[in-house]
Amino acid sequence: MKKMLVSWGALALLTAACTNEESQKVSFSPLVLTAQQEGGEATRTSLSGTEVHWSAGDNVAAFVSNVAHTSTATEILSAKSARFTFSDLAADAVVQYAVYPAAAAAERLAGDVVTVTVPTEQSAVAGSFAEGSAVAIAKGGSSTLGFKNVCGFLAFTINADGVQSVHIYANEKMTGTADVNWNSGNPTVDAFKNFAYTGVKLTGPFTKGAIYYAAVFPGTYTGLTLKLTHSDGYVSTYTNSNTLTISRKDNVVIAKDLSLRTPASGTWFEKAPATIGSDVPVIIVGKVDGSYRLIANADTGYESPSAATTATVSGSTVTDVDDGFKWNLSTTDGKFTLYPAGDHTRWLNCQTTSESASQTCISVSDDSNYSYFDRLFFTWDATGHLVTSDSYRDRYLSYKDGLWCGETFPTSGDYPAAVFSFYVKVP
Repeated sequence: MKKMLVSWGALALLTAACTNEESQKVSFSPLVLTAQQEGGEATRTSLSGTEVHWSAGDNVAAFVSNVAHTSTATEILSAKSARFTFSDLAADAVVQYAVYPAAAAAERLAGDVVTVTVPTEQSAVAGSFAEGSAVAIAKGGSSTLGFKNVCGFLAFTINADGVQSVHIYANEKMTGTADVNWNSGNPTVDAFKNFAYTGVKLTGPFTKGAIYYAAVFPGTYTGLTLKLTHSDGYVSTYTNSNTLTISRKDNVVIAKDLSLRTPASGTWFEKAPATIGSDVPVIIVGKVDGSYRLIANADTGYESPSAATTATVSGSTVTDVDDGFKWNLSTTDGKFTLYPAGDHTRWLNCQTTSESASQTCISVSDDSNYSYFDRLFFTWDATGHLVTSDSYRDRYLSYKDGLWCGETFPTSGDYPAAVFSFYVKVP
């Protein structure tokens, strides 16, 4: 066996080299940004009276070289100031833009346009708005960033107990994904044609008499509708034909002391689909382009079901229709199947293989005879769309030329998705 001998002199040289190398190392200093809220305006995550404060759980995204990095530590300095640390960025990193909350930011930046998402589902917070709903952006170039709010706020009060959720709808895009242009410090919002929604849902419970806020895109809204879902599943619907314009930072009260409507015996009254029994006849109405349209339940084979017949809707009620437009639904874990009332031989189906180039992929048929129409499960999402729910690409029940079609995104100019309501006959 050979022995390896190292002289003490050589060992000393090695030790000295290591010592010199360690002495030349420079300790890493992470990027730290101080964030200031927009003076005196609603720009942050929680309300305290008319003031808005940073919250301890907040984080922000900072864009460096067009890539978003999420802050890793938060220090509250005051009600209107906070400090955010980025452990994966060096102190000299050049920040282009920052977004609150980090989850609202797209992964990449394009010039002075930041892509963000305002949540469609928000938690109801008495006297405030949901954490993470009030999206804001700031321009870089300094270690202290002034955040500008992207949203406006719709406020309302409820004069009732037992309200579980509130949906707010309009004919225009209210939440979802949008491009925000910095616009010299007065951001403008351009909602995506796809992936933006005509509504917002606040999930409770709600406290009687308290004020609640929903964060939405600034803009002009028509057909404003509020739907209050009670603990028994019945839905009290209020509409307003006036036009509402809300600017960035606005805080507008749209309704005061909303009460619950009492379902009158013999009427067809709106109810949340998850609370409807499988043997209960249901009238399903889709609102699209200002019209209330019914879904015909006749066997269509591989053709789309008719949407040519309209319904008469007033508040929370709909006028009775003939049996050709009545359905049953079977619900399991938030998903349901729709079949003609009293008839389990066919269902509302969606074709498996079609993509966006072929919207005519909805039928009312027996899937054993038309095997490619085998998508039976739907959900009723936060903005009232009927959406296929399985392992394939989502299809939104959409309207085109008197027919119900299946679109692969919430709404387009050619195939707008409907907002659906469900009605049952009150005993």
